[in-house]
Amino acid sequence: MAPTGFGKTLVVLAALKAAGRLPAVWRVRSLSLGTRVGEDAALLGLRSFTAAGRERACPLAERLGGDVHEYCRSYRLSCKYFLETDFSKPVAATTWTELLGAKGCPYYLQDRAMEQADIVVESYYRRPPRFYRAVVYDEAHNLLVPKESCIAVGMLREAALELKTIGEDRLARWLAEIEPREDGVFDVEEERLLGLYNAYRRLLGQGYGRTATGRVYRVLGSEAVYWESGRLCGARLSPVAARPNTLFVSATLPYPQLLGVDEVVEVPWTRKRTLYITEWLTTRYRDYERHVDEYASLLRALKFRLPRVLAFATRRVAARLLREAAVDYYEQWLRTVPAEWRGIMLLHSRGKFAEGVDIRADAVVVLGAPFLPPYASRRVERALRRAGLQGDYASASMLSTTLQCVGRATRSEEDNPLIVLADNRYQRYIEGLSKYFKVRSIDTLAELVEIMKGRKIKIPAP
Repeated sequence: MAPTGFGKTLVVLAALKAAGRLPAVWRVRSLSLGTRVGEDAALLGLRSFTAAGRERACPLAERLGGDVHEYCRSYRLSCKYFLETDFSKPVAATTWTELLGAKGCPYYLQDRAMEQADIVVESYYRRPPRFYRAVVYDEAHNLLVPKESCIAVGMLREAALELKTIGEDRLARWLAEIEPREDGVFDVEEERLLGLYNAYRRLLGQGYGRTATGRVYRVLGSEAVYWESGRLCGARLSPVAARPNTLFVSATLPYPQLLGVDEVVEVPWTRKRTLYITEWLTTRYRDYERHVDEYASLLRALKFRLPRVLAFATRRVAARLLREAAVDYYEQWLRTVPAEWRGIMLLHSRGKFAEGVDIRADAVVVLGAPFLPPYASRRVERALRRAGLQGDYASASMLSTTLQCVGRATRSEEDNPLIVLADNRYQRYIEGLSKYFKVRSIDTLAELVEIMKGRKIKIPAP
């Protein structure tokens, strides 16, 4: 563990080379990191290859979308691209993009290209290559954050219509009758889930693609399924128990023991920005409603004093605040984050902009500790126990999510936003947060306003 900009990638690559642990697999949450890893590998005279998943490399991905994974697993022996692939010849390439347009399937041609590489960069979710002597999990804090996907009730109805076309009337009726529940509870019988999977495969076999049934199945097949703000959500985990010759790399990994590591090498943070915890607010399930107006007042006060206020909240909290606060940008209205913006930008704390993007802001505020809903947390903990992992996963996931959200606005040395964690439950985690920040508690909104008055602000161009 070492701060951003320390040079963790180069350090680990040099160690792997010196220890004779090559070839190695370098696993990342996003392939955008592949370029950086490849450049650092080249400095040490190492050959790298960046491998993509099916949604990027498969020729059928544009037609099938997210269904491409199941189609390939079930029907690749009848796929013309797979059958045209020559596995007998070596392939020279440094990235999957160089294989696009080649005869055969670029996804499987990658297997031959990997054989020439010292470092294979791939996502957490792609199958590993045939042979490697070490595995590195980059930005390993992501392993403690569930990958969340949600669907609206209308998607269930669309899937029901698809299932009717292939005679699956019982399954269709079941999906069409599902309604949201306020307590978040959702249970699905294993028999029904298996029936849905088999029906989904039949749809793919009959030429369907980008199916609503596939999206529904991927949510229902998650380790934890629950209702949140009228949407059905699934949380998928990436539990990784450390094995010999496994390295985890991160700037912010609050609970490394959850990964079963033997040793921790930690470089302390030298620069610590000030972080403020509000004592008077919480989004705890039973208490949140009486604080809604106060959260809206907090956002209005920030907007009055600061040009760009970046706010993160869970879907449940965000949906409520949209009705109470004057939000200028909201996650569901955005395809990308605008380079120049002013006002309040409200994003989901486990959403598509909560990692991997830089957002210049004068304030970054996390509106409530981003725990999973209580029902979902219990389901996740049971799934982890079945995988042989023990520990306070709920806290680890919440803190990792929080640090990622704050990190969107603190990527460079010049970034110095006002940082506010607006939930008194963060008081329990001051020791962990103090590794990265100077932590201060504030008791009232008036106190925060006085702090804002004393800050120097760079006004962005309109």
